[in-house]
Amino acid sequence: MARWHRLWSASFVAVCLATAAVAQAPKTGPFYKNTSFAFEIKVPADWEQVPPDPNEKNLIVKYDPAGLKYVPLGTSDQLFVHCWLLKFDRRKKPESEAKDDGKTIKIDLFGGGSKDLAAWVKNGECGPGFSVEGKPKDFEVNKVKATEYEFLSANKTFEEPVKLYAVVYHLETDLDLAMVFNGPAEPKKWTKWRIPFAEMGKSFRHAEIKADKPSDIDPSKMTLRDKTRADWITKLKDTPEWKLYETPNYFVVSCNSDKAFLDELMGRLEAIRTKYEEDYPYEKMQELKKLAATLQTGEKTPEQKAEEEFGKLLNGGADPREMSRCSIVRVCKDAEQYYSYGGPGGSAGYWSPMAKELVLYDDRKVGGKGDTWAVLNHEGFHQFIFYFYGSISPHSWYNEGTGDFYSGYQYKAKRFTLEKFQWRVGTIKDAIQSGKYVPLKDFVRWTQAEYYGQNKLGVDGGQNYAQGWSFIFFLRTGKKANAKGWDPKWDGILEAYLKELAMTNSTDKAVEKAFDGIDMDALEEAWKAYTK
Repeated sequence: MARWHRLWSASFVAVCLATAAVAQAPKTGPFYKNTSFAFEIKVPADWEQVPPDPNEKNLIVKYDPAGLKYVPLGTSDQLFVHCWLLKFDRRKKPESEAKDDGKTIKIDLFGGGSKDLAAWVKNGECGPGFSVEGKPKDFEVNKVKATEYEFLSANKTFEEPVKLYAVVYHLETDLDLAMVFNGPAEPKKWTKWRIPFAEMGKSFRHAEIKADKPSDIDPSKMTLRDKTRADWITKLKDTPEWKLYETPNYFVVSCNSDKAFLDELMGRLEAIRTKYEEDYPYEKMQELKKLAATLQTGEKTPEQKAEEEFGKLLNGGADPREMSRCSIVRVCKDAEQYYSYGGPGGSAGYWSPMAKELVLYDDRKVGGKGDTWAVLNHEGFHQFIFYFYGSISPHSWYNEGTGDFYSGYQYKAKRFTLEKFQWRVGTIKDAIQSGKYVPLKDFVRWTQAEYYGQNKLGVDGGQNYAQGWSFIFFLRTGKKANAKGWDPKWDGILEAYLKELAMTNSTDKAVEKAFDGIDMDALEEAWKAYTK
């Protein structure tokens, strides 16, 4: 099953922490209006709006100080402060269904979220080890029943204690909303922070929401792209700082106001897609799928059936080619916002098939636009290939190495030319010269966990990404560049690997097929000579 893919860059989190500024207690700002639940509430002035992941069950929206500022705790600890607006919707909802041997199975792909504030806090969504302090206070705000809470962190969770301030608004028996803040618990500091927290928490009120004008498009005639656009327009009403942009094959979601940057990004998206299509033509992919279907013999295993049904639910039964033309790219304002949104630690971007979005950020503050474009090319490959191959999951040397191969493409005069991906060049040269690279006969069989650093050789993910890039670069360019010792048998390694994987969905069989009859020692020597 496809997992999210991320572009490895170990230095990013450290840079974010080093550049983040110290936060001050917030000032009460303007009203935020939510259309889904028809309410308004004041939020911190000049804090940035961070939307929820598409599959998030509790978060409505989050607010962070600009630049993800933190509060020092003691001599070395830090508390990154947030304001969360939450929903706890326990009302009965339709359930997804799948068929297995004629039996209907009810499926919840992403879980139901926390049922109430206590469960949300216990689940560690705002950090570990909080418990209620004192007695909750019931009150009424603008004719809405509400409850005020304070939570205190457990000893040793932080160098200094931390508090949560929360107000829960009881809209219906099975529907609560909440506003939650975190802040330093030291009494003098907490007093300063709690005053604006309470002022905002007690500003909740119902809102008048104007009904949308009826669409001019007949729903029965809407294309998948029409439906995707309409869906995102509705979603973005609750995070109005984020806007929707379009290209022929992509929808871009961003709060970045730099039009020139976004225009360049959208142009690059379409241009690199032409490279993906040249290397992975749709017709060839369809041939492999048909061939795989003809090779299927006997009953499918329970695992195969489950995988197939899961894929249908994930994709909604839509045509993969049409889905690829509705690809979502979310562009965060900077690295701090990216990590607050949910970017994995140590990553510079990721593609999530579960959320159906590619997420990256504008890196001009630290690494420069070139880093953003490298991530775009890499993660864009994962997104593109998912819609045609879906549930197959290649070895990381193939998957991440190919993503990095596309990161090497440089965009000049609205055209891409292939160059080496400079993020990886120095790392793999050092590994080869010091003899600390992974032998290819082992490397091509490594699992994702081993590739990410959990391996007996103690080789970290950064070096493995570099080796994966260099191996793919060698296999794709070595023949044309007259690489020393090139063997014609190597011409078809990559194609044989993907073909076997598409037909069998077995990485073991794919490796055996691709490297059958290949002298791995000779291949390794030629790769090393070409790379170092």
